[in-house]
Amino acid sequence: MDTLILGLIVLQACLGMVTIIFSLGHLDGGDDDDSSPAGRSRSSSSAAVRRTTCRKCRWIYKLHIFIGLTIILLFPFSRLVHVWSVPFGYVTRRYQLVRRRG
Repeated sequence: MDTLILGLIVLQACLGMVTIIFSLGHLDGGDDDDSSPAGRSRSSSSAAVRRTTCRKCRWIYKLHIFIGLTIILLFPFSRLVHVWSVPFGYVTRRYQLVRRRG
């Protein structure tokens, strides 16, 4: 599972770099209005909400979002989740004395 998650992270980073190429075609941010919360908050009409469900987004952005959400979904089931449980208690605990028998 760890190898799968790490592979997805590498794929996600590569897709993020590829989306830069697709974004060069609209430097004014025209496509960002279709999927961003800021674009949705300008108008509260139901037509605007339906329009901003990322239907007009390019496939590369949808794939990037899908893989990102997949990483978030699978991360708790891998051993990589131990990144969040740093053992700070070991620093402050008393020294453990180990004695041999005999």
